[in-house]
Amino acid sequence: MQKEATTAGKVYLVGAGPSDPGLLTIKGLKVLQRAQVVIYDALIGPGVYSLIPQSTEKIFVGKRAGRHSLRQEQISRLILEQALLGRIVVRLKGGDPFLFGRGAEELELLESHGIAYEIVPGVTAALAVPAYAGIPVTCRGVSSSVHILTGHKKEDEALDLDFAALLRAEGTYVFLMGMSALHEITTGFLQAGMAPEMPAAVIAQGTGAGQRSVIAQLASLEQEVCRQGLQAPAVIVIGEAALLGERLSWRERLPLAGCRIAVTRPASRSERLTELLREQGAEVMELPTIGTRLRDCKKQLAQALSAIQDYEYLVFTSAAGVDCFFELLDEMELDVRCIGTVKLAVIGNATGAALKKRGLRPELVPERYNSTALGRLLGQSVPAGGKLLLLRSSMAGQELVDEIQKAYQEAGTQSSRVEITDLAVYDTVYTYGETDADDGLYEKALLESGQIDMVMFTSASTVRGFMRLAAGLDVSNVRAVCIGSMTAAQACVYGMQVYQAQKETVESMVQAAVQVQQANLLSR
Repeated sequence: MQKEATTAGKVYLVGAGPSDPGLLTIKGLKVLQRAQVVIYDALIGPGVYSLIPQSTEKIFVGKRAGRHSLRQEQISRLILEQALLGRIVVRLKGGDPFLFGRGAEELELLESHGIAYEIVPGVTAALAVPAYAGIPVTCRGVSSSVHILTGHKKEDEALDLDFAALLRAEGTYVFLMGMSALHEITTGFLQAGMAPEMPAAVIAQGTGAGQRSVIAQLASLEQEVCRQGLQAPAVIVIGEAALLGERLSWRERLPLAGCRIAVTRPASRSERLTELLREQGAEVMELPTIGTRLRDCKKQLAQALSAIQDYEYLVFTSAAGVDCFFELLDEMELDVRCIGTVKLAVIGNATGAALKKRGLRPELVPERYNSTALGRLLGQSVPAGGKLLLLRSSMAGQELVDEIQKAYQEAGTQSSRVEITDLAVYDTVYTYGETDADDGLYEKALLESGQIDMVMFTSASTVRGFMRLAAGLDVSNVRAVCIGSMTAAQACVYGMQVYQAQKETVESMVQAAVQVQQANLLSR
């Protein structure tokens, strides 16, 4: 029985799954989001890593090129030390922590010191990776059992497996951590009497952007893997079921398969874009480069609201502006009734959707979702002598106001006949470069090594925030997919490879990403 904890600290042993963040369990995500420190290894996919709150301390204990991993006893001691500080600790491990994950070894030390802990199982690569390659590890009429084995062995030692006994058991054989022992595995089965033509597969980087599969006969598997250059981490599948991957493979057929994409929009507003990219097969890494901070403008807002009946339109240029406006109303102990019957104008459907969540519908939405189109539409819609109330970011540009005045001038009307109150309700703040804690070393390393294939930008400010992360790096090879002309122009300033979506929507951005990927594949 678990002993009573001696401190307020608690450890969660969380299985992160094989790579795809969509395979992280709901409980695992909730625990991760309230952790004070996360101790993680090298098998954690970038998409899962990006789900760790930026304010959370992150400690890497895995093995990467040029850097040795900590010994197991050191890792266990580190977990204990963090728990003894009274912290909520997440030990984040690839796959499932109790399947060749040495999770029990880490818990033994906690148990002996009376530290509270929980185990959050994870989706094991032994099942998920073959599934992402279209290989069912059991299938009626093909295989009625599955055997999960480790191919890990100490250097200069033979693989300790009874291949003859395994062969008698029949079924599908799935090996984790077996790439260094691939020769011994294949020859072991062949020497035990397995047919040379037995179907077999190796799936490298399973469920992630780099997923690649090889399906071959057992006798030629090693040669084919070498020819195609597959490397660890990989899952080996041996058995008749492996052949089904030739017909049922699905992940590698998706338009954005093999593509890792960073989304720079704030996480709270990137759900739709992230979802669409993943549906197309991309591995998405959330990389929010900006955030919002409510401004202390209640006095100015109260003054404007006291004369709300004088305004023709209340204008929002972002979903963030909508959310911040209602947050300010809440702080002022007001509700939506304070805006009376004023008409509403928004820059696009996403901003309109934010209003609809509040039970409101905009009267004006331009066909093109940009400041120029919105300004022109407002200039045409506001009668002479009308007043507008703009609620937006303190970093908002002058384009919208200029376009409104321009519309009046083109109509031969004095620009002074429209009165604009431009009220900044929030500040746009940069995620990186503000504090030492937000150094973004992990993300910067991915960029520097070329492991991010595209970056999605939804505003000029996300581009500028990205450059704070990428300070000192050559960004000329960054494929920047931009939502509009202003965003694209900002990316061009920094010398990126810029691709502009045809429309100012996330759907159009995804279409642009697919086109970029197709062109990239054709050029190889």
